[in-house]
Amino acid sequence: MTLYLVDPSNSMHSSRAVGHYTIRKIESTGQTIDSMKCLSIEVEAHGPQQALTVADERGQQHSLTVSWLQLTAVISTRTTPPHPVGRVHIDEKGMLPLGPGNARFGTWTWMWEVRDEDVELVDQARSNQPSAPLSFHVDISGIAKLIDDSGKFHDFIAVRSAGPPLQVELSHWDRLLLALGYTVPPSQVSLVTRGTLEHPAWADATKRLENARLHLRHGEGYDALRECLSALEGLVSAPYNTPSWKSHFTSVQDQKADGLAELLSGFATYCNKIGHHRERQNRDAAGDLPAMPLDHWEADLAVAVAQYLLTYAFRLRSNGVLTTPPPPVTSAEGSQ
Repeated sequence: MTLYLVDPSNSMHSSRAVGHYTIRKIESTGQTIDSMKCLSIEVEAHGPQQALTVADERGQQHSLTVSWLQLTAVISTRTTPPHPVGRVHIDEKGMLPLGPGNARFGTWTWMWEVRDEDVELVDQARSNQPSAPLSFHVDISGIAKLIDDSGKFHDFIAVRSAGPPLQVELSHWDRLLLALGYTVPPSQVSLVTRGTLEHPAWADATKRLENARLHLRHGEGYDALRECLSALEGLVSAPYNTPSWKSHFTSVQDQKADGLAELLSGFATYCNKIGHHRERQNRDAAGDLPAMPLDHWEADLAVAVAQYLLTYAFRLRSNGVLTTPPPPVTSAEGSQ
C-alpha cells in the first residue's frame, strides 16, 4: 500500500506531495507495549519527486526539510462508519523523514497494538465477504515545521494521507492472530465467570475448537460445524446418538443422565445434519445429497455453543461424571 502525504493548508506548498510511503509488511516480532503484544509494521519511505524549496528576500532558492512535531496513523475498517482497529504507536525512530535534509528512502517500524476486541471487530466487518482479503483504511496525519538549508524556520504545515487501502491476505492474518495468542472472542468470554475461564476445561475446549473458529473466520460454516462435531467425537463415538452419552453417565441419577445425554446429543445432531447433511434418502435429481441452509450468523452461534458445551463436558469428565468405559475384553483376553 502506498501513502501520499500532502500539505492541505493554503500555504505556498498546498497540495504538493512531500513524501511517498509504502507499507512493506506486517509481522509479529514478539514485541510488547504495556504488556500488550503488538504487530510490527515496516514502512518504506521515499522523498518527494521534486525538492521542496522556498525563495528568500533576494530570490535565492533554499531546500526545505520537513521536521515532525507529531505523526499519527489510524487503521480502521472499511465499513460505514469506519471503526478504528487497535492503536498504532509511532515513536521518534518511526517518524518518516521528509526533504533533502534527511534520507530520501529507508525503512521504519511502527507498532500496531491489536487486542482481542479489535480482532472481533474485524471479523464482524468481513462477515459479508468472509473469504475476501482483509481491507483497511490507513489514515496518516501530523504536524510538521519547514526548515530551510540555512536553519531558518518558515512555517507549520498539517500533513494528511491519501492512497489505496491496505490489503492483508487471510492466511497471513491468521498467522498474525496465532502469534498474538488470539482465541475465543471476548464477547463470548464475557458471558462466564473467571472460575469457568480459569478451569482447565475451558482451555481444553478452546484448543479443540481452534479449527472451527478458523473456518468460521473464512466464512466456511459447514466446515466449522464439522469441526464442532469432531470435537464431540473426541469424547464419545457417535455423539449424535443419545445412548452413546448415556452409557458414560453411570455415576448420576437416570434423570440427570437422560438430561445430559439429550443435551449433548441434540447439539451433535444439529452439527451432523447441517454440517455433514448425512441424509441418505432425499437426493436431488443428480443423485447428490443436498446441503442444508446455513448462513454465517448460524455458524457463529453454533461455534459459540460448542465452546460452552465442550467446556461443560470436559468439566464433567474431570469430575468423574462423564466416564470413559474400559475397552471391551476380547475372547483371547477372557480365556487367560
